[in-house]
Amino acid sequence: MVQLYKNRFIRVLVRTIVYPFVQRMIHRDLAQLRNDVNRRLVDIDASDMRVAYIRSDFWLNGNSSNGAMAHTIGVVNALKHLCRKVIVYSICKINYLSDDTRQTITSPKGCVLGISELQEMEYSHYLAEKIYPLLNAEKPSFIYQRYGRNNYTGVLLANKLNIPCVMEYNGSELWMADNWGGKIRYRKTTEEIELAVFHAADLIVGNAQTLKDELVARGIQPDKIVIIPNGVDADKFNPNNSGAEIREKYNMAKDDIVVSFVGSFGPWHGAEVLAQAAAKVVKANPHVKFMFVGNGGGLPKVQSIIRESGVESNVIYTGVVKQNEAPNYLAASDILVSPQIPNPDGSPFFGSPTKLFEYMASGKAIVASNLDQMGQILFHEETALLTTPGSAGEVADCIIRLAEDAKLRKTLGQNARDEVVKKYTWNTHVKKILEALNKGNK
Repeated sequence: MVQLYKNRFIRVLVRTIVYPFVQRMIHRDLAQLRNDVNRRLVDIDASDMRVAYIRSDFWLNGNSSNGAMAHTIGVVNALKHLCRKVIVYSICKINYLSDDTRQTITSPKGCVLGISELQEMEYSHYLAEKIYPLLNAEKPSFIYQRYGRNNYTGVLLANKLNIPCVMEYNGSELWMADNWGGKIRYRKTTEEIELAVFHAADLIVGNAQTLKDELVARGIQPDKIVIIPNGVDADKFNPNNSGAEIREKYNMAKDDIVVSFVGSFGPWHGAEVLAQAAAKVVKANPHVKFMFVGNGGGLPKVQSIIRESGVESNVIYTGVVKQNEAPNYLAASDILVSPQIPNPDGSPFFGSPTKLFEYMASGKAIVASNLDQMGQILFHEETALLTTPGSAGEVADCIIRLAEDAKLRKTLGQNARDEVVKKYTWNTHVKKILEALNKGNK
Protein backbone atom coordinates (compact mmCIF):
# COMPACT_ATOMS: atom_id res chain seq x y z
CA MET A 1 0.00 0.00 0.00
CA VAL A 2 2.87 2.40 0.73
CA GLN A 3 4.18 1.98 -2.82
CA LEU A 4 0.70 2.25 -4.29
CA TYR A 5 0.12 5.47 -2.36
CA LYS A 6 2.83 7.12 -4.47
CA ASN A 7 0.50 6.68 -7.44
CA ARG A 8 -1.53 9.87 -8.04
CA PHE A 9 -4.76 7.95 -8.67
CA ILE A 10 -4.40 6.06 -5.39
CA ARG A 11 -3.70 9.31 -3.51
CA VAL A 12 -6.87 10.86 -4.91
CA LEU A 13 -8.82 7.72 -4.01
CA VAL A 14 -7.56 7.84 -0.44
CA ARG A 15 -8.34 11.55 -0.03
CA THR A 16 -11.81 11.36 -1.54
CA ILE A 17 -13.10 8.00 -0.29
CA VAL A 18 -10.95 6.34 2.40
CA TYR A 19 -10.16 9.41 4.50
CA PRO A 20 -13.80 10.65 4.67
CA PHE A 21 -14.87 7.15 5.74
CA VAL A 22 -12.26 7.05 8.52
CA GLN A 23 -13.05 10.62 9.53
CA ARG A 24 -16.77 9.85 9.96
CA MET A 25 -15.89 6.87 12.14
CA ILE A 26 -13.62 9.04 14.28
CA HIS A 27 -16.23 11.75 14.69
CA ARG A 28 -18.77 9.17 15.89
CA ASP A 29 -16.27 7.91 18.45
CA LEU A 30 -15.25 11.37 19.62
CA ALA A 31 -18.90 12.39 19.97
CA GLN A 32 -19.23 9.73 22.68
CA LEU A 33 -16.36 11.32 24.57
CA ARG A 34 -17.85 14.80 24.43
CA ASN A 35 -21.01 13.51 26.11
CA ASP A 36 -18.98 12.27 29.07
CA VAL A 37 -17.77 15.28 31.07
CA ASN A 38 -17.64 13.85 34.59
CA ARG A 39 -14.28 12.76 35.99
CA ARG A 40 -14.02 9.25 37.35
CA LEU A 41 -11.63 8.49 40.20
CA VAL A 42 -11.08 5.33 42.21
CA ASP A 43 -11.36 4.74 45.92
CA ILE A 44 -9.51 1.51 46.59
CA ASP A 45 -6.08 0.54 47.86
CA ALA A 46 -3.34 0.28 45.24
CA SER A 47 -2.74 -3.35 46.23
CA ASP A 48 -6.27 -4.21 45.08
CA MET A 49 -6.15 -2.29 41.79
CA ARG A 50 -6.32 -4.09 38.44
CA VAL A 51 -4.75 -2.14 35.58
CA ALA A 52 -5.14 -2.30 31.81
CA TYR A 53 -2.03 -0.73 30.25
CA ILE A 54 -2.40 0.26 26.58
CA ARG A 55 0.55 1.06 24.29
CA SER A 56 -0.41 1.55 20.66
CA ASP A 57 2.33 3.64 19.02
CA PHE A 58 2.93 2.39 15.48
CA TRP A 59 6.67 3.01 15.74
CA LEU A 60 6.83 0.81 18.82
CA ASN A 61 9.26 -2.06 18.62
CA GLY A 62 9.48 -4.57 21.43
CA ASN A 63 13.28 -4.41 21.25
CA SER A 64 13.52 -0.61 21.18
CA SER A 65 16.25 0.82 23.38
CA ASN A 66 15.15 4.45 23.60
CA GLY A 67 13.88 6.48 26.53
CA ALA A 68 10.25 5.96 25.56
CA MET A 69 10.65 2.19 25.85
CA ALA A 70 12.57 2.55 29.12
CA HIS A 71 9.65 4.60 30.42
CA THR A 72 7.12 1.97 29.37
CA ILE A 73 9.08 -0.83 31.00
CA GLY A 74 9.61 1.19 34.16
CA VAL A 75 5.95 2.16 34.58
CA VAL A 76 4.56 -1.29 33.77
CA ASN A 77 6.96 -3.03 36.14
CA ALA A 78 6.18 -0.54 38.91
CA LEU A 79 2.44 -0.99 38.37
CA LYS A 80 3.01 -4.73 38.50
CA HIS A 81 4.87 -4.34 41.79
CA LEU A 82 2.32 -2.04 43.43
CA CYS A 83 -1.02 -3.24 42.09
CA ARG A 84 -2.92 -6.50 42.21
CA LYS A 85 -2.90 -7.20 38.47
CA VAL A 86 -1.59 -5.60 35.26
CA ILE A 87 -2.39 -6.67 31.70
CA VAL A 88 -0.62 -5.00 28.77
CA TYR A 89 -2.50 -4.48 25.50
CA SER A 90 -0.03 -3.59 22.79
CA ILE A 91 0.60 -3.52 19.07
CA CYS A 92 3.57 -5.84 19.63
CA LYS A 93 5.22 -7.80 22.40
CA ILE A 94 7.21 -5.61 24.78
CA ASN A 95 10.41 -7.23 25.96
CA TYR A 96 12.07 -6.86 29.36
CA LEU A 97 8.85 -6.60 31.33
CA SER A 98 8.53 -8.75 34.45
CA ASP A 99 8.42 -12.38 33.34
CA ASP A 100 4.91 -12.95 34.67
CA THR A 101 3.40 -9.85 33.03
CA ARG A 102 0.50 -10.86 30.81
CA GLN A 103 0.49 -9.29 27.34
CA THR A 104 -2.27 -9.27 24.73
CA ILE A 105 -1.03 -8.42 21.23
CA THR A 106 -3.42 -6.88 18.70
CA SER A 107 -1.90 -6.22 15.29
CA PRO A 108 -3.32 -3.59 12.89
CA LYS A 109 -5.99 -4.74 10.50
CA GLY A 110 -8.07 -2.87 7.96
CA CYS A 111 -8.32 -1.23 4.58
CA VAL A 112 -5.63 1.41 5.14
CA LEU A 113 -2.62 -0.72 6.08
CA GLY A 114 0.58 1.09 5.14
CA ILE A 115 -0.88 4.63 5.18
CA SER A 116 0.47 5.57 8.59
CA GLU A 117 -1.88 8.33 9.78
CA LEU A 118 -5.09 6.72 8.54
CA GLN A 119 -3.90 3.38 9.86
CA GLU A 120 -3.34 4.93 13.28
CA MET A 121 -6.82 6.46 13.26
CA GLU A 122 -8.52 3.26 12.19
CA TYR A 123 -6.50 1.26 14.71
CA SER A 124 -7.90 3.34 17.58
CA HIS A 125 -11.41 2.16 16.76
CA TYR A 126 -10.35 -1.37 15.87
CA LEU A 127 -8.30 -1.86 19.05
CA ALA A 128 -11.15 -0.59 21.23
CA GLU A 129 -13.60 -3.02 19.63
CA LYS A 130 -11.12 -5.88 19.82
CA ILE A 131 -10.22 -5.60 23.49
CA TYR A 132 -13.51 -4.29 24.90
CA PRO A 133 -14.86 -7.81 25.62
CA LEU A 134 -11.56 -8.68 27.33
CA LEU A 135 -11.62 -5.63 29.55
CA ASN A 136 -15.31 -6.07 30.27
CA ALA A 137 -14.51 -9.55 31.59
CA GLU A 138 -11.34 -8.51 33.46
CA LYS A 139 -13.03 -5.52 35.16
CA PRO A 140 -9.91 -3.31 35.48
CA SER A 141 -9.91 -0.54 38.08
CA PHE A 142 -8.57 1.89 35.51
CA ILE A 143 -6.92 2.17 32.10
CA TYR A 144 -3.44 3.61 31.68
CA GLN A 145 -2.34 4.68 28.21
CA ARG A 146 0.77 6.36 26.88
CA TYR A 147 -0.65 8.81 24.36
CA GLY A 148 0.40 8.10 20.79
CA ARG A 149 -0.45 10.03 17.67
CA ASN A 150 -4.10 9.63 16.60
CA ASN A 151 -4.92 7.10 19.30
CA TYR A 152 -7.95 7.54 21.52
CA THR A 153 -8.50 3.89 22.46
CA GLY A 154 -7.97 4.39 26.20
CA VAL A 155 -10.53 7.16 26.71
CA LEU A 156 -13.07 5.44 24.43
CA LEU A 157 -12.87 2.21 26.44
CA ALA A 158 -12.96 4.09 29.74
CA ASN A 159 -16.16 5.75 28.55
CA LYS A 160 -17.76 2.43 27.67
CA LEU A 161 -16.66 0.70 30.87
CA ASN A 162 -17.26 3.73 33.12
CA ILE A 163 -13.80 3.52 34.68
CA PRO A 164 -11.00 6.13 34.90
CA CYS A 165 -8.45 6.64 32.16
CA VAL A 166 -4.96 7.84 33.05
CA MET A 167 -3.33 9.39 29.99
CA GLU A 168 0.44 9.75 29.94
CA TYR A 169 1.47 12.79 27.93
CA ASN A 170 5.02 13.46 26.73
CA GLY A 171 4.48 16.31 24.28
CA SER A 172 2.26 17.36 21.39
CA GLU A 173 2.63 15.28 18.25
CA LEU A 174 1.74 18.41 16.28
CA TRP A 175 4.55 20.43 17.87
CA MET A 176 7.06 17.63 17.35
CA ALA A 177 6.16 17.34 13.67
CA ASP A 178 6.49 21.10 13.19
CA ASN A 179 9.81 21.44 15.00
CA TRP A 180 11.61 18.12 14.70
CA GLY A 181 10.62 17.11 11.18
CA GLY A 182 7.85 15.03 9.69
CA LYS A 183 4.66 16.11 8.00
CA ILE A 184 1.20 15.45 9.38
CA ARG A 185 -1.07 15.09 6.37
CA TYR A 186 -4.39 15.05 8.22
CA ARG A 187 -3.43 17.72 10.73
CA LYS A 188 -6.92 18.99 11.59
CA THR A 189 -8.14 15.50 12.52
CA THR A 190 -4.97 14.77 14.50
CA GLU A 191 -5.54 17.96 16.50
CA GLU A 192 -9.19 17.07 17.09
CA ILE A 193 -8.17 13.67 18.44
CA GLU A 194 -5.42 15.11 20.63
CA LEU A 195 -7.72 17.64 22.29
CA ALA A 196 -10.59 15.16 22.65
CA VAL A 197 -8.28 12.70 24.42
CA PHE A 198 -7.05 15.32 26.90
CA HIS A 199 -10.56 16.60 27.65
CA ALA A 200 -11.86 13.06 28.15
CA ALA A 201 -8.99 11.70 30.27
CA ASP A 202 -9.66 11.53 33.99
CA LEU A 203 -6.02 12.12 34.89
CA ILE A 204 -3.20 13.36 32.69
CA VAL A 205 0.36 12.53 33.75
CA GLY A 206 3.09 14.76 32.38
CA ASN A 207 6.76 14.77 33.31
CA ALA A 208 7.51 18.52 33.21
CA GLN A 209 5.69 21.69 34.26
CA THR A 210 5.96 23.03 30.71
CA LEU A 211 3.55 20.31 29.55
CA LYS A 212 0.93 21.36 32.11
CA ASP A 213 1.28 25.00 31.09
CA GLU A 214 0.79 24.02 27.45
CA LEU A 215 -2.29 21.89 28.16
CA VAL A 216 -3.92 24.56 30.32
CA ALA A 217 -3.31 27.11 27.54
CA ARG A 218 -5.18 24.73 25.22
CA GLY A 219 -8.19 24.69 27.54
CA ILE A 220 -7.56 21.51 29.53
CA GLN A 221 -8.77 21.45 33.13
CA PRO A 222 -5.67 22.13 35.29
CA ASP A 223 -6.70 20.15 38.38
CA LYS A 224 -6.65 16.87 36.48
CA ILE A 225 -3.04 17.31 35.33
CA VAL A 226 -0.28 15.96 37.57
CA ILE A 227 3.42 16.54 36.87
CA ILE A 228 5.82 13.80 37.95
CA PRO A 229 9.43 13.58 36.69
CA ASN A 230 10.51 10.31 35.11
CA GLY A 231 12.37 7.67 37.08
CA VAL A 232 14.68 4.68 37.09
CA ASP A 233 14.99 1.12 38.30
CA ALA A 234 17.74 1.77 40.86
CA ASP A 235 18.41 -1.94 41.30
CA LYS A 236 19.02 -2.45 37.60
CA PHE A 237 21.22 0.66 37.29
CA ASN A 238 23.63 0.61 40.20
CA PRO A 239 27.30 1.40 40.98
CA ASN A 240 28.16 -2.19 41.90
CA ASN A 241 28.42 -3.14 38.23
CA SER A 242 32.06 -2.85 37.14
CA GLY A 243 31.40 -2.66 33.40
CA ALA A 244 34.53 -4.79 32.91
CA GLU A 245 33.07 -6.76 29.98
CA ILE A 246 32.34 -3.61 28.00
CA ARG A 247 35.76 -2.10 28.67
CA GLU A 248 37.37 -5.35 27.52
CA LYS A 249 35.10 -5.57 24.46
CA TYR A 250 36.25 -2.16 23.21
CA ASN A 251 39.91 -2.54 24.28
CA MET A 252 39.81 0.24 26.84
CA ALA A 253 42.99 0.62 28.83
CA LYS A 254 42.92 0.68 32.62
CA ASP A 255 43.90 4.35 32.71
CA ASP A 256 41.42 5.42 30.03
CA ILE A 257 38.77 7.89 31.21
CA VAL A 258 35.59 6.93 29.38
CA VAL A 259 33.08 9.68 28.62
CA SER A 260 29.73 8.37 27.38
CA PHE A 261 26.55 9.61 25.76
CA VAL A 262 23.53 7.31 25.54
CA GLY A 263 20.55 8.11 23.34
CA SER A 264 18.68 7.89 20.06
CA PHE A 265 20.48 10.95 18.61
CA GLY A 266 17.29 12.96 18.34
CA PRO A 267 17.43 16.67 17.48
CA TRP A 268 16.94 17.59 21.14
CA HIS A 269 19.69 15.34 22.53
CA GLY A 270 22.60 17.63 21.65
CA ALA A 271 25.00 14.78 20.91
CA GLU A 272 26.75 17.02 18.39
CA VAL A 273 27.66 19.38 21.27
CA LEU A 274 29.62 16.58 22.91
CA ALA A 275 31.23 15.77 19.57
CA GLN A 276 32.34 19.40 19.23
CA ALA A 277 33.87 19.25 22.72
CA ALA A 278 35.91 16.12 21.98
CA ALA A 279 38.91 17.75 20.27
CA LYS A 280 39.58 20.17 23.13
CA VAL A 281 39.26 17.37 25.68
CA VAL A 282 41.58 14.96 23.85
CA LYS A 283 44.18 17.70 23.37
CA ALA A 284 44.16 18.31 27.13
CA ASN A 285 44.07 14.64 28.08
CA PRO A 286 44.73 11.96 25.42
CA HIS A 287 43.63 9.23 27.85
CA VAL A 288 40.00 10.35 27.51
CA LYS A 289 37.89 8.09 25.28
CA PHE A 290 34.40 8.97 24.07
CA MET A 291 31.70 6.33 23.73
CA PHE A 292 28.50 7.13 21.81
CA VAL A 293 25.88 4.51 22.65
CA GLY A 294 22.87 4.18 20.36
CA ASN A 295 21.83 5.16 16.87
CA GLY A 296 19.51 7.61 15.17
CA GLY A 297 19.13 10.48 12.74
CA GLY A 298 21.75 12.71 14.34
CA LEU A 299 24.56 10.14 14.40
CA PRO A 300 26.01 10.98 10.94
CA LYS A 301 26.45 14.61 11.99
CA VAL A 302 28.24 13.49 15.16
CA GLN A 303 30.52 11.24 13.13
CA SER A 304 31.26 14.05 10.67
CA ILE A 305 32.26 16.42 13.49
CA ILE A 306 34.51 13.79 15.06
CA ARG A 307 36.11 12.96 11.71
CA GLU A 308 36.82 16.61 10.91
CA SER A 309 38.26 17.12 14.42
CA GLY A 310 40.78 14.33 13.86
CA VAL A 311 40.01 12.47 17.09
CA GLU A 312 38.43 9.33 15.63
CA SER A 313 40.98 7.11 17.39
CA ASN A 314 39.56 8.30 20.73
CA VAL A 315 35.92 7.62 19.84
CA ILE A 316 33.79 4.45 20.00
CA TYR A 317 30.39 4.02 18.35
CA THR A 318 28.53 1.07 19.80
CA GLY A 319 25.36 1.19 17.75
CA VAL A 320 22.06 0.21 19.36
CA VAL A 321 22.33 -1.86 22.52
CA LYS A 322 19.53 -3.87 24.13
CA GLN A 323 17.65 -2.39 27.07
CA ASN A 324 18.99 -5.01 29.45
CA GLU A 325 22.59 -4.28 28.39
CA ALA A 326 22.44 -0.50 28.90
CA PRO A 327 23.49 -0.63 32.59
CA ASN A 328 26.75 -2.34 31.60
CA TYR A 329 27.67 0.51 29.25
CA LEU A 330 27.02 3.13 31.91
CA ALA A 331 29.02 1.06 34.38
CA ALA A 332 32.00 0.99 31.97
CA SER A 333 32.04 4.80 31.91
CA ASP A 334 33.68 7.33 34.20
CA ILE A 335 31.74 10.40 33.08
CA LEU A 336 28.24 10.54 31.61
CA VAL A 337 27.06 13.47 29.49
CA SER A 338 23.53 14.74 28.83
CA PRO A 339 24.04 17.78 26.56
CA GLN A 340 20.42 18.59 25.64
CA ILE A 341 19.79 21.75 23.63
CA PRO A 342 16.87 24.23 23.73
CA ASN A 343 13.78 23.84 21.55
CA PRO A 344 14.23 25.40 18.10
CA ASP A 345 11.18 27.67 18.46
CA GLY A 346 12.34 29.13 21.78
CA SER A 347 9.66 27.38 23.84
CA PRO A 348 10.66 25.81 27.18
CA PHE A 349 12.29 22.38 27.02
CA PHE A 350 9.58 19.87 28.02
CA GLY A 351 11.67 16.74 28.45
CA SER A 352 12.42 14.63 31.49
CA PRO A 353 15.19 12.45 30.01
CA THR A 354 15.08 8.87 31.31
CA LYS A 355 18.82 8.69 30.68
CA LEU A 356 19.37 11.41 33.26
CA PHE A 357 17.93 9.23 36.03
CA GLU A 358 19.79 6.18 34.74
CA TYR A 359 23.01 8.20 34.83
CA MET A 360 22.28 9.23 38.44
CA ALA A 361 21.48 5.68 39.56
CA SER A 362 24.74 4.41 38.04
CA GLY A 363 26.70 6.54 40.48
CA LYS A 364 28.86 8.20 37.83
CA ALA A 365 29.92 11.82 37.48
CA ILE A 366 27.48 13.71 35.24
CA VAL A 367 27.91 16.69 32.92
CA ALA A 368 24.50 18.04 31.87
CA SER A 369 22.83 21.06 30.33
CA ASN A 370 21.31 23.48 32.83
CA LEU A 371 18.04 23.31 30.91
CA ASP A 372 14.59 23.48 32.55
CA GLN A 373 13.89 20.26 34.49
CA MET A 374 17.48 19.05 34.20
CA GLY A 375 18.60 22.11 36.14
CA GLN A 376 15.92 21.41 38.74
CA ILE A 377 16.77 17.73 39.26
CA LEU A 378 20.54 18.19 39.32
CA PHE A 379 22.51 20.62 41.51
CA HIS A 380 25.70 22.18 40.21
CA GLU A 381 28.82 21.05 42.07
CA GLU A 382 26.70 18.71 44.22
CA THR A 383 25.18 16.03 41.99
CA ALA A 384 26.59 17.13 38.61
CA LEU A 385 28.43 19.81 36.70
CA LEU A 386 25.91 21.92 34.78
CA THR A 387 26.67 23.80 31.58
CA THR A 388 25.04 26.44 29.42
CA PRO A 389 22.90 24.54 26.88
CA GLY A 390 24.72 24.26 23.56
CA SER A 391 28.11 25.33 24.89
CA ALA A 392 30.67 22.79 23.68
CA GLY A 393 33.42 24.78 25.39
CA GLU A 394 31.81 24.47 28.82
CA VAL A 395 31.16 20.76 28.26
CA ALA A 396 34.82 20.28 27.35
CA ASP A 397 36.04 22.21 30.41
CA CYS A 398 33.84 20.14 32.75
CA ILE A 399 35.05 16.87 31.24
CA ILE A 400 38.69 17.94 31.50
CA ARG A 401 38.17 18.88 35.14
CA LEU A 402 36.48 15.59 36.01
CA ALA A 403 39.05 13.54 34.10
CA GLU A 404 41.75 14.96 36.35
CA ASP A 405 39.83 14.69 39.62
CA ALA A 406 38.82 11.15 40.60
CA LYS A 407 37.68 12.32 44.03
CA LEU A 408 35.22 14.81 42.53
CA ARG A 409 33.89 12.14 40.14
CA LYS A 410 33.24 9.82 43.07
CA THR A 411 31.57 12.51 45.20
CA LEU A 412 29.25 13.72 42.44
CA GLY A 413 28.37 10.16 41.47
CA GLN A 414 27.53 9.11 45.03
CA ASN A 415 25.47 12.24 45.67
CA ALA A 416 23.52 11.72 42.44
CA ARG A 417 22.87 8.07 43.34
CA ASP A 418 21.59 9.03 46.80
CA GLU A 419 19.29 11.68 45.30
CA VAL A 420 17.73 9.42 42.68
CA VAL A 421 17.13 6.54 45.10
CA LYS A 422 15.42 8.91 47.50
CA LYS A 423 13.21 10.74 45.00
CA TYR A 424 13.12 9.34 41.47
CA THR A 425 12.54 5.59 41.23
CA TRP A 426 9.76 4.21 39.02
CA ASN A 427 7.99 2.91 42.13
CA THR A 428 7.92 6.45 43.55
CA HIS A 429 6.71 7.77 40.18
CA VAL A 430 3.80 5.31 39.99
CA LYS A 431 2.86 5.74 43.67
CA LYS A 432 2.30 9.44 42.98
CA ILE A 433 0.08 8.58 40.01
CA LEU A 434 -2.01 6.22 42.13
CA GLU A 435 -2.31 8.81 44.88
CA ALA A 436 -3.58 11.37 42.36
CA LEU A 437 -6.03 8.85 40.93
CA ASN A 438 -7.37 7.63 44.26
CA LYS A 439 -9.88 10.17 45.51
CA GLY A 440 -9.58 8.68 49.00
CA ASN A 441 -6.07 10.16 49.20
CA LYS A 442 -7.05 13.64 48.10
